[in-house]
Amino acid sequence: MGDLRVYAFHGGGEVADMSVFDPFHPDIGTKVDIPYFFYLVQHPQGNVLFDTGGHPALASDPRGRLGDAADAFEVTMTEDDDVVSQLAGAGFKPEDVEHVALSHLHYDHAGGIEFFPHARFYAQRSELEFAHWPPVYQREIYVRADFDHPIEWDELDGEFDLFGDGRVVLFPTPGHTRGHQSLLVRLDEGRAIILVADAAYLPRNIELSVLPAIVWSPDAMVASWHKIRALQRRHDAELIFTHDLEWPQKTKVAPDAWYE
Repeated sequence: MGDLRVYAFHGGGEVADMSVFDPFHPDIGTKVDIPYFFYLVQHPQGNVLFDTGGHPALASDPRGRLGDAADAFEVTMTEDDDVVSQLAGAGFKPEDVEHVALSHLHYDHAGGIEFFPHARFYAQRSELEFAHWPPVYQREIYVRADFDHPIEWDELDGEFDLFGDGRVVLFPTPGHTRGHQSLLVRLDEGRAIILVADAAYLPRNIELSVLPAIVWSPDAMVASWHKIRALQRRHDAELIFTHDLEWPQKTKVAPDAWYE
């Protein structure tokens, strides 16, 4: 099937209350370190970046970038946590990325779009509509400056197989936002991973049916969990969570880590 590798990059993060993950958690009031992750899929036919992390300006002037939303948490990005710097640490330049797929367009996932003007971009059509005209309860976490660029968008309406071989497949997982999507990657020797993104923040969200704080539709989110679990069983896939609180204790920490 050909070599395929997935790199995981840690692009800083933020400190926020545990209630973000579970409004009814017994540790509400406890501050937790929430990482930002993005991923590079090396496919024989081209490199695919899944999400782009936060904009570099978040490291120096989060209020200037986010406005009043910056009061809700503490950004912990440094000047080397942006997508270009992180890719460089693994030997990649922006020009090496031909495809950029966005799980959704919140500030911590779409901040690096502008650094890949040559790439082809993939998002669900419903997410692009939602991001440009967000409801009031999500308005502060969409930053127009992140995604309002003259780039080439492939506006998707459902599942999309990027290379036509079933190995890198975007699929809708609405709930967190109206047009959220996740990524199935089928590795060599029958292995697979699912990049969940924000379809669920933590494994316990899916395992215990615990809804997080930021939700567009609870019903859609639960349906997406069922879809993720079905794909997980079908492909014996490992679930990878963008905001996994246990990432420091895990061995696969970027840019020295990959799945292949």
